[in-house]
Order: sequence, then structure tokens, then C-alpha cells
Amino acid sequence: MNGKKGDDPIIDIVKWKTAVFSPTADALIAEIVQLGAQRELESAFNLFAPPALPEFEVKLKEMRDRIYADRKLSGWEV
Repeated sequence: MNGKKGDDPIIDIVKWKTAVFSPTADALIAEIVQLGAQRELESAFNLFAPPALPEFEVKLKEMRDRIYADRKLSGWEV
């Protein structure tokens, strides 16, 4: 993996702005990465074989909301 398109779903979404899963899932992944939780995202999901899309979107939203709340409580300007 060297950062080319197709090497990594996160890089494809964040760097290359390529559609990977769905507009909703991709936006949630970008938000989670922006909140500094890329490692947590990678440890929670195998992005090369994610859950079914509806379940995946729900779990991503829950993760984003939890991380957002945690960051806000710790003083981040989010």
C-alpha cells in the first residue's frame, strides 16, 4: 500500500474524495478521521469487508456521535 487510489478505503475517501461505500458512510468516515479517530475506526471495522451497508452506517454514526461528544467534553472546538 502506497497511498494510490484503491489501496485503502480511508485514503480513497479522505485524500482522493472517491466514493467507496455510500455517500452517508463515506461522509461519516471522513468526519471520524477529522476528529482524530482513524485508528479507532480501523480497529473497529475491517474496511475491506465491512458489515452490510445499513448496519455499517448506523455503527459509523454511533461512533462519530460518541467521539464528537468525547472531544467536545475534553475541550476540542468541534
